[in-house]
Amino acid sequence: MQNRIYFLLTIVMGLACISFIVPSEKGESDKKSKPVKKAVVLYGEKTLFDTFENLSDEKIQEYYDSLSKKPDVSVKVLGQIRTFLSVKTMTKMELAFFMDSLFEAGDENYALINQINLFLNSHDFNTPSEFAYTKKSMDYPADNFYGTWDISKPHPYPTSLWKNDSNTRLLLSSKKLGEYHSPTKKIVITSRYGHRWNRSHRGIDLDLQVWDPVHAAFKGKVRYVGFFGGYGRVVVVRHYNGLETLYAHLHRYKVKVGDEVEPGDVVGLGGSSGQSTGSHLHFECRFKGVAFDPAQIIDFREEKLIHKQVTIQKTKWGYAAIPDGVEYYTVQKGDYLYGIAEKYGTTCRKLCEVNHISRNSTLQVGQKLRIL
Repeated sequence: MQNRIYFLLTIVMGLACISFIVPSEKGESDKKSKPVKKAVVLYGEKTLFDTFENLSDEKIQEYYDSLSKKPDVSVKVLGQIRTFLSVKTMTKMELAFFMDSLFEAGDENYALINQINLFLNSHDFNTPSEFAYTKKSMDYPADNFYGTWDISKPHPYPTSLWKNDSNTRLLLSSKKLGEYHSPTKKIVITSRYGHRWNRSHRGIDLDLQVWDPVHAAFKGKVRYVGFFGGYGRVVVVRHYNGLETLYAHLHRYKVKVGDEVEPGDVVGLGGSSGQSTGSHLHFECRFKGVAFDPAQIIDFREEKLIHKQVTIQKTKWGYAAIPDGVEYYTVQKGDYLYGIAEKYGTTCRKLCEVNHISRNSTLQVGQKLRIL
C-alpha cells in the first residue's frame, strides 16, 4: 500500500521531456541493457519494452502492427501496448486514477506500470501546451496576450483587450519561470483589496520603512518606471507568466525600462511618494490591465502561491483568479455564513479569514466565497 501511494504521488508530480522504450523481438540474442534511471520506482523486473531509444508514436504503432500479425503473440501484451500509447493524452489526475485501477488488478499489470513509470521519469507535465505562451520566443513577455509594449503609462490597455474574454489558464511558476518571491521582506498587510473610503482600492498595501528593498514577485521585464499621479514613484513589471505587477509609493527606483528581472530582484526602495499617508508599498496584480485581488493567488501569511496554476475568470466587472485545487461557493438566496460553513465542514472563522470578511458582513446573492 505504501508503494502504491508513493507511486501515485510520483505521477502527480510529473518530471522532464518525452522518451520511449523500444520493444524487443522474442528470442533476440543481443538485447541492449536497460538504462538505469535514478528515482524510478519499479515493481518487479518486468517492463513492456527492453531497449532504450527515442521513438514517435507512429514507430511504436508500426511495431504493434507487426507484432499483432505473429501467431503466438499475447493478446494481453497487445492490449498493454495500446494502453501505453494512450498515456500521453492523459492529464496528471486522469493518469493518477488510471494507475490506481492498475494497482487494483494486482501484479499482472506490473510490466505496464513499470513502463509508464519510466515514461513519467522523462515527461514534463508542468508545462502543457496551454501554457506555451510562457516561452521566451516573443519580443516581450506574454506578447500574445497584450500585443503591445507601451512604456508611457502604467495602464495603457483598452477595454477591448479583455471585454470579450471568458476563462484563461495561467502558469504562474515553474522551473523555467522561477518561483514567487514576496515583494517585501516582512509581510504586514495594512490595507486589503476592495472598497475603501468610498473608493476602489485596486491592490494590497504592505507595511515597510523608507529605504526598505522592494522585490519583483515573478520573472519578467520592466515595462514602466516613473512618477504617475497618486501612485507616486511606480514600477510596473510584465511577467512571462502573463501577469503584470505594480509597485507604488517608492522612494527610489532600482531598475529601468527594459530590464530583465528575476524573482526577488530589487526593483525599488520603499517610500511614501504620491498620495500616501505613510511609508508603505502599494502592490497590484493585473491581467491585461485589469486589477484583481492579489490574495486570490498569493497566501501572504505563508509567503507562497496558493497554486502555481490558476484560471483567470472573466466577471461582470473584471477578473477573478481561481487557483487549481481551490473550491468556491456561489451564495444563493437565503444563505448565511454559519450554514455554508457547516455544509462544507469548516468554520465561520476560517471562511472569514480566507475571504477577508467579518462575521457581520452581508452576503450578496451571486457572491463567490472561497471554501478551501
